[in-house]
Amino acid sequence: MAELTENTKQILKVLTSLQPGEVVSYRDVAKLAGLANGARQVARILHTMSSSYDLPWWRVVRSDGQVAVQGSDRDLQIARLRAEGIQVGENGKVGKSTKD
Repeated sequence: MAELTENTKQILKVLTSLQPGEVVSYRDVAKLAGLANGARQVARILHTMSSSYDLPWWRVVRSDGQVAVQGSDRDLQIARLRAEGIQVGENGKVGKSTKD
């Protein structure tokens, strides 16, 4: 396995710190990792490393609050978010936590 870049390590650190009921955008993760324009890198890491690093991929959405994942994984993401108390509309738009 290739050595992880420092940017990748920082993104993984942010992703693994996300708690149940917490939802962030790809852009938010990048900014928290210290990357001004790293949203696409966050998406790539989630796509390629979620299983290997047990990443909470379902807690990351588009900057407009929409679930970005398509197909059956979209339904799974919505179900997982709702199980954590997050309101998700039928259109896939994330609302507030029911824990607030």
